[in-house]
Amino acid sequence: MSLIPFPAPSARAALVALGLGSTALVPLWALPGIAQAQSLARSIQIPAGPLGPALTSLGRQAGVQLSFAPTATAGRMTAGFSGMASVEAALAAVLAGTGLSYQIGPDNVIVVTAPLGEEIAAATGGLYLGSVVIYGDRSAATLEDSRASVAIVSGQPVDAPAVQTRTQSFARMANVQAGDWTTSGFVIRGVNSEGFVPGAAGAPLASFYLDGVQQTTEGTRLGQRGMFDVEQVEVYRGPQSTMSGRAALAGALYMRSVRPDFTRSGAVQVTVGTNGRRQIGVAFGNRLSESLAYRISAEYSEVQSDLDFSSYQHLARYDDFVTGDYSTVRGQILWQPFDNEGTEVLVTLSRSTDSPTSNDIAGPGWSSTAPGYDARRGDIWGAILPDYYRGLGLTELPAFQELREGEVFNFGVEITHDITDVLRFTSMTGLSRSVTDRGSINLGTPGAFLYTDGQFTYVTGSQEFRFNYDDGDLRWVAGLYASRLHNESWRESMLLSFDQSETAMDLENYALFGEIGYRFAPAWTIIAGGRFDWIRQSETSHYAVNGVATTTSTSSYADAVFLPSLALQYEVSPNHTISFGYQQGYRPGGSGVRSSDGFQFTYDQETAHNIEVTWRGRLLDDRLRIGASLFHQDWRNQQVEVVTDPTHPVPRSTSIIVNAGRSTSYGAELEMAWAVNDSLDLVGSLGLLHTRFDDFALGTWGIDYSGLPFPNAPERTLSLGFRWQGGSGWHAAGAINHASSSMSRLEQGVPVPMTLDGYTTVDAEIGYTFRDGPTLTAYATNLFDTEYFTYEAGPGVLATLGARREMGLRLDYRF
Repeated sequence: MSLIPFPAPSARAALVALGLGSTALVPLWALPGIAQAQSLARSIQIPAGPLGPALTSLGRQAGVQLSFAPTATAGRMTAGFSGMASVEAALAAVLAGTGLSYQIGPDNVIVVTAPLGEEIAAATGGLYLGSVVIYGDRSAATLEDSRASVAIVSGQPVDAPAVQTRTQSFARMANVQAGDWTTSGFVIRGVNSEGFVPGAAGAPLASFYLDGVQQTTEGTRLGQRGMFDVEQVEVYRGPQSTMSGRAALAGALYMRSVRPDFTRSGAVQVTVGTNGRRQIGVAFGNRLSESLAYRISAEYSEVQSDLDFSSYQHLARYDDFVTGDYSTVRGQILWQPFDNEGTEVLVTLSRSTDSPTSNDIAGPGWSSTAPGYDARRGDIWGAILPDYYRGLGLTELPAFQELREGEVFNFGVEITHDITDVLRFTSMTGLSRSVTDRGSINLGTPGAFLYTDGQFTYVTGSQEFRFNYDDGDLRWVAGLYASRLHNESWRESMLLSFDQSETAMDLENYALFGEIGYRFAPAWTIIAGGRFDWIRQSETSHYAVNGVATTTSTSSYADAVFLPSLALQYEVSPNHTISFGYQQGYRPGGSGVRSSDGFQFTYDQETAHNIEVTWRGRLLDDRLRIGASLFHQDWRNQQVEVVTDPTHPVPRSTSIIVNAGRSTSYGAELEMAWAVNDSLDLVGSLGLLHTRFDDFALGTWGIDYSGLPFPNAPERTLSLGFRWQGGSGWHAAGAINHASSSMSRLEQGVPVPMTLDGYTTVDAEIGYTFRDGPTLTAYATNLFDTEYFTYEAGPGVLATLGARREMGLRLDYRF
């Protein structure tokens, strides 16, 4: 179910006053990609009967934006339509004899209008929730047609209230959270995108796609963070392996930028706030010719840490360490050839940087000189150094304080071509390169003799060819996928000795995938799919101490797997659909080299079996949209990183990956969007989750987590938001976000991790839109400055603080 907000009520009220209605989950002007669907002939079945439900059904079958006021259709009947036709031809037939007409509005939205006298009478009429276009589901174009449990948050400033980063959007979604550290992925249904030990080697459990381009692990951690000029964020919960492949066992995250169009448009956003918050975003687009359009955008944001790092001030990289900043520059070209309206080419090139601040603070158990959590001391390797190191004669050890700075380049080419009226071809070419520097904060400081330095360089290239067929009763998708991943990393540490390590990994992945759905009865559709995945992986590792090579070794691994899916869909009524489905998820096995001694190891594939029931419905004369999911997942052979020798001078160099046990998770998601009236919109989400490690014992290394829940997996998440806008230009919005208690991350040597308290935060904003267009908004995130931890080693030793209060002003102007 989508959490995309309704359009600004003042704009919606103007449409209603003309009898035009509005979409309630996405601004009509913010949904591109509909023009081709309007001219595409397809099988459309609209029975004779009341006009309102008939138009709703037509919009859903065609996958287009249809807007109308229920008062305009009240009491009117249609003769219906049955056959192959374009959307406009079918709509004309459905409207024949009703006295209503239609027009093509902004972004090719089809607006059904009443005669002028009735338009005025409809000024107090109801609101219609239009279809929501989605981009991450390869077998569906709209939310109504998707069987996935998907949460959607808009990137536009009409959100309730607006979100500034993609991690902020997770708080509005059921059973979705940010990772516990600033560089540790994201969490779907209690499973981190990097696995149960974030930061470990191996394939990710969930993938991040930016404008269709799959991101690397480092690109997910330190890639695009800001939401300026972003159309929407979609999170698909549960295994998506049949369509998305090896790195989608837990789910997938899709982020879609605002696309070019053939009219002059742009946006400017400026934000100033507490703790030195400064943000600016600029976007502009227009047509270059009748067939070419472009859009360019740029955003920069920075904030100063509010933690105490006073004993780091003399270090060379102190200023970079206490400043959290990110940036994005993006350019897009859209080509629509004159001679073929069914062909479109979109080229995207972007560069993002991200350098988040550390949120770790010392508790009273960190050292005898640590004052406690209330002091918010983050200089944990400075003046409050643990007593053990002080006993060695050290007064500080900043070599252990790492600063990570990421840079990501993305290039994508998306081609769509309508081969026939019911068959579409899509090609998606993607290339992503991420570079992460990981040196210690004292790197470059005069006189520093203990330090660490390193870098990750990850490159992934992918090509997907896909065919989508839809004639109404029969729908299928078939595709071919290929990708190549090359990862390099190096690290130098000058501690007890001068240690050097280098690792390179190459992975090839080829897949055939498909899904077919057939309506075998008027309300019943059966869907079956599968994916054949083949991978080949090789890795080399080099380790040296004081310039003398201790190990140089290689390993390789190959695997093939078939991943099935099966579903049954029942259309209870034109406004209510229930789906029952099974999906197998997959994370490939692999091989590696223990860098400390060259020991070669292998680990098996990890799998998940997911059973899910999904319901999508519309109520209250199409003003309330609800989506709900019930799921049960069975996890097997989970991959876990284990440090085999904690006493080694560099313990991480002794790590290997092993398979451990079996676990279970089950729960539910409920999300809704409600257009209460022409001034007030409500959104909400509720997530329920139960997780348990049924068998998670590795006796050789003293690990046994059997019976414990998953880390960072709250049993309840809740978000309630509203947006109000009066006719005078004022608007207000707010959201309450809650997460119940959860267990902190798994760490070797900690038999039972700490329990993190639940928390509730409040976001709010109030603003005014001036007549000439700009909007000035005062905002506050975590309004009451609720303190909560996302990680704790302890008790009272070390914790990671959640986001603190931020207050500021934001200026938005769009044209």
